Parts: sequence; structure tokens; C-alpha cells
Amino acid sequence: MSRSRIFSLILISFVAGIFLYSVVKTPPIVIGGVLVFGLAVLVIAVIKKDSAKIIFGICILFFVLGVWRSYDVFGYAGKADIKNFNSGEEVSFSGKITREPDRRLDFSQYILESESLGYVLVKTNLYPEYFYGDTLKLNGKVETPIRRLADSGFDYQNYLAKDNIFLVSQYPAITLVERPAKKDFYGHLLNIKKSFIDIINKIILEPQASFLAALLVGAKRTLPPDLVEAFNRTGTSHIVAVSGYNISIISIMLLNFLSYLLLPRWLIFWLVGIGLVLFTLIAGAGASVVRAAIMGGLLILARREGRSYQITNAIIFAGAAMLFFNPYLLRYDAGFQLSFLATFGLVYLAPRFNKWFSRLPDFLSFRANLAATLSAQIMTLPVILFGFGRFSLIAVLANVLILPVIPLSMLFGFLAGFAGFISLKIAAIFILPAWFALSYQIWVVKILSLLPFASISL
Repeated sequence: MSRSRIFSLILISFVAGIFLYSVVKTPPIVIGGVLVFGLAVLVIAVIKKDSAKIIFGICILFFVLGVWRSYDVFGYAGKADIKNFNSGEEVSFSGKITREPDRRLDFSQYILESESLGYVLVKTNLYPEYFYGDTLKLNGKVETPIRRLADSGFDYQNYLAKDNIFLVSQYPAITLVERPAKKDFYGHLLNIKKSFIDIINKIILEPQASFLAALLVGAKRTLPPDLVEAFNRTGTSHIVAVSGYNISIISIMLLNFLSYLLLPRWLIFWLVGIGLVLFTLIAGAGASVVRAAIMGGLLILARREGRSYQITNAIIFAGAAMLFFNPYLLRYDAGFQLSFLATFGLVYLAPRFNKWFSRLPDFLSFRANLAATLSAQIMTLPVILFGFGRFSLIAVLANVLILPVIPLSMLFGFLAGFAGFISLKIAAIFILPAWFALSYQIWVVKILSLLPFASISL
């Protein structure tokens, strides 16, 4: 067995341990028993110089490591930060906004870090508006999250737990205590992102403005509900979601688009790589954005190497490393699941589809985009069906029609946004091509979403 295969088996064993504990909460005595068994197998194998059993013993130990890591993280929930706390009681506490504020159409959400309670998700009115770094004093009810949402069965508690959030507070009385005079690096990134979105809103009307902001920096919270539903029905909602799925698809589209322009191969990969870095910074460089950029970067690397098997271990290692720091991602983060499935599909299935579609025209990278769309859709289908209970029957058609113009929308959208820091008049010139591309995509999505068989709910 090659070293590469051994390395991948060890990593998969670790991931399997995390998966097992996320499904069945393994008691410590069982974990200890498996650990002893693995050590015994390894010692005997070393004595007998049996390489196959040595590998087996190492895989068992890494499997135990995955189970133990999950036990350590899952068992932490609600124990270290929430002492002598009764859910639903009215309390007063102070906290600092440590992550990007989440502004919706009719309310805002802030994540506060409190010395006494840990991280608390606070839902409140849109105004007054608070910002990253603000220190607030709150007075109101604090509760543990609802285990499952009644209307969908969604595991809301563990969804928040993946971000170390174990308490929520809705519409408490809020007093601003302190607003920092100087921003840290993350604060400056969020400020740039906000300014970028403000520029877009000044130079283009709705719904194109919200669509472009969602496409470029993942600011999808202000998208009109009817447009969000249209994206869902046509299987194109990944376009406005900052995830590895989104970044992988868009990275492939950009590679195909730039290749169609007959640019040098080395220049294409540098342009897409720089674009990923800029996207990560402008989007605020949050944890989910960084994870998405890593997956997009691995996909670009796979395309550059031209040998899919060489990138397999890099993808698995990236996933295992993310899961070591946050085991919740494997089961409770759909974006994480879609990211890896889509990336594997684009690496392994897309080349096969390209061969099967060799007789199709490749105008504006039609054939390559069709292969990429089908491969990602097929690999992510189980998660979409199980997690969302909805499947779009026209997803492939919708994606093939709109994905080719996404690079155009992004290119001129970025140029307009950056130009807006200098002059809004210059930005207005750059935004025209983006407006036509965005309008076309919205038109296609809305028309296709009206079809009675656009999607089925399970």
C-alpha cells in the first residue's frame, strides 16, 4: 500500500470517529476499551513486524482520537460557561460583539461574548444599530436554544453549538456601554465590506443591488423573499451562499471563462487565486468564508496539477483539520457537507462528464459548465434531499443558463465596487454590464421558478 493511501486511511479513520460520536454518544469506558484494543493490536503488530496490522492499529488509534475529540467538544456544551443558570430567567449582563452583525429585513442579530455566560445570540430590532467591537449591557430573558424547530425539525441547538453559542436572548433592553475608538484588523475588514455594500446600493437599484452584494460578499440577508424562493425552487440558491459549494462552482466558472479568453494557463490560476483572496477579505474573513476559500483554493490546485489523485489527500486533510477544531461541522453544518461533496464531484466526476459531452458545443464554456453543474448536483443530492427536503427538477437547466454570466457579473461588480471608493460616477460606468448580467439571471430564475414542476418537496 502506498504512503498516500495509508495517509488517507488514517485521516478517514479520524473522521469516522467524529461521525460515530455525532450519531451515537459513546461512553468514556467504551472509548477507553477501543483505545486499549488499538494499542494492543499496534504493539503485537510491531513485534511481529506485520505492516498491514501496524496500519490497522494506527487507524484504530486515530479513530479513537476522533471519538475522543468529539466527546471533549460535545461534552463542553453548556458546562463551562453556564454555571448555576436557569433557562428563561431575566438577567443583566454585559458583553462585547465579537462577530459580524447579522442584519435581516426586519430584525438584527448580534453575538456577544460575556465573561459569565459565554457566547449569547441576541435578537433585537434593526435600530439602534450596533457594530463589531461594541460593548453592550443587556437586561432580559436568556434561554437555551430550542432543540428542534417545530415547523422543520431543524436541529437549531446544535446548529448554534457549532459556533460555541449555547444561549439566546430575544429583544432584551440594550444599553451601549462603549464603542472602541480604534478598530482591530477584523473590524477594518468588516468596515470595508460595509462600505463596499453601501457603494453597490448607491449605484444600482433593487433587486440587482442585493443580488450583487450576495454574489460578491455573501450579504444575502436583504434579498427579497420572492427572489429567495425563486432561487430555492430552481436549485440555484448556492450562488448567493458563502460556502465551499458556492466558491467551488464559481471558481470553476471563472477558470472556464478565462480559459475561453485564451489567456496563459499560469495567469488564469493567479487571477482566480487573487480573486479568492480578495473575496475572502471583502466578505469579512469569517470562519465559514475562510473554509470556503480553502476549498476553492484546493479545487484550483487540482485543476492546475491536472492529476486528481494528487489532490485527494489535501482535500481530506483540510476536512480533517477543520473537524479537529470543530467536530460539529460534520453533522450540523450543511455548508461544510456541501463544500466537500461538491469539490469531490468537480475533481472526479466533471472530467468524465467532459468526455461524455465531447460532441456538445463549448461556446462560452457551455460544455465545461454543464459538466461542472451536473457533477456538483449529483454529489450533493443526498445532502440536499435529506437536509432540505426539496429537490429542483430544473436545477441543471437553470444553472447552465445563468452560470456562464456569473463571471461577468462578478468582474464588473468588483470593478464598480472598488471604483466607488474613488468616484461614484466611474463606478456607475462599470456597473452597467453587471446590471445587464444580473437582470438576465434574475429573469431566468423567476421564469423557471413559475413552472409547476420546478421543484418537489419530500
